[in-house]
Amino acid sequence: MKTVLEKFPFDELLGSLKNDLERNLQEKISGRSDRFLIERVVSGGKRLRPLLLLSVFKALGGREYQKALDVAVALELAHSASLVHDDIVDLDKNRRGGRTLWYQIGMGKAVLQGHRIINFAFEIVLNIGVEMARIFVDAWERASKGILNEVLNKSVLTERLYMLTIREKTASLFEAAAHAGALLAGAGPDLTELMRRYGSEVGTVYQLADDLEELFVKKRMGRVFYVAQEMRDRFLQLLIASKTGNTRGIFRAVAPTNPGEEFLKRQMVEKLRSAIDLASDPAIPETPYKQLLQHLPIYFVRQMFGEARRHL
Repeated sequence: MKTVLEKFPFDELLGSLKNDLERNLQEKISGRSDRFLIERVVSGGKRLRPLLLLSVFKALGGREYQKALDVAVALELAHSASLVHDDIVDLDKNRRGGRTLWYQIGMGKAVLQGHRIINFAFEIVLNIGVEMARIFVDAWERASKGILNEVLNKSVLTERLYMLTIREKTASLFEAAAHAGALLAGAGPDLTELMRRYGSEVGTVYQLADDLEELFVKKRMGRVFYVAQEMRDRFLQLLIASKTGNTRGIFRAVAPTNPGEEFLKRQMVEKLRSAIDLASDPAIPETPYKQLLQHLPIYFVRQMFGEARRHL
């Protein structure tokens, strides 16, 4: 017997939102001199954050759909630009099945292009309104702080610090997406806050799945690969600790302590349940889009683990 979540046209609803998003994205970047570079940066993205924004907007009965599409595009542009910078920080050469931008055009040019894309994203959002821009300024501040804290403390992430870090670096943008979707739909304060909490839980689930996927890939690729990755990560942490004069960090780079696999699994299940419970709140109108919100956390996890299988 099929469950309620399997009965509604999930793929059809999500596919329609994604098609509208892609069409609007192409319209926004057409005519720009850096269109080719932008297309390279956004290519292959799962579009999870803008799809979350649009799903919340639809679930709450929003009417000005074009505004929601514009903000969703801006969110995807800014997120993709942040990955350009992340790849430089992590010295990653591959992203979304291809070479990273910095590896193709150089670090300096990639940094500047990332800045240009972020500026373009905020220009789009400012055309919607200052309040909407403020949501994303605050979210990027939290995300940047979370990423910096992770870089500086990666080898000493206790379970508590780990959860705080992923709420800042990852969940803050999902929270902003849900918050923006609710405001664009004209939701009241209580329902908007409910959606903010929902977005935060969805983002936390996604990052937990991401970290589990990384562990899974390392294990399946074999001990040699796993040890090589560990040595690379420890070297980077040792370099950062020595440059910042963090003697404790130097010790931890040699003997790191991080949350284990079982902890990640327990937290992911707990946050999945929490997100689905929030999406089931009676204050959300009973429509297929409400069911879409209930299904999205599971969909996001499946997207991440599907990516893990493609890496093997």
